[in-house]
Amino acid sequence: MPKSHGIRRKTRHILTKGNMSRGLSYLLTNYSVGDKVVVVIDPREHKTTPHRRFQGRVGNIKEIGRRTVKVDILVGEKLKLLQTKFNHIRPMK
Repeated sequence: MPKSHGIRRKTRHILTKGNMSRGLSYLLTNYSVGDKVVVVIDPREHKTTPHRRFQGRVGNIKEIGRRTVKVDILVGEKLKLLQTKFNHIRPMK
């Protein structure tokens, strides 16, 4: 049987609902350009889900739209631009 190489492979424990916060308070956070955020993938939302390599990475907000946010993340020596919805990011503490 051939192996599956989809985008959500090897994510059984990364994308579990058990560690996610409940309610809507995390969506009401006000962000501004230059804020540091942590990418925490929300498995309840499948649209604009970042790749699993970005799980737990810290980045800076570059641009804010009505429904999405663009985040600069340093992966190795390259600067990646990640466009995602607000429920996939958390403010850096």
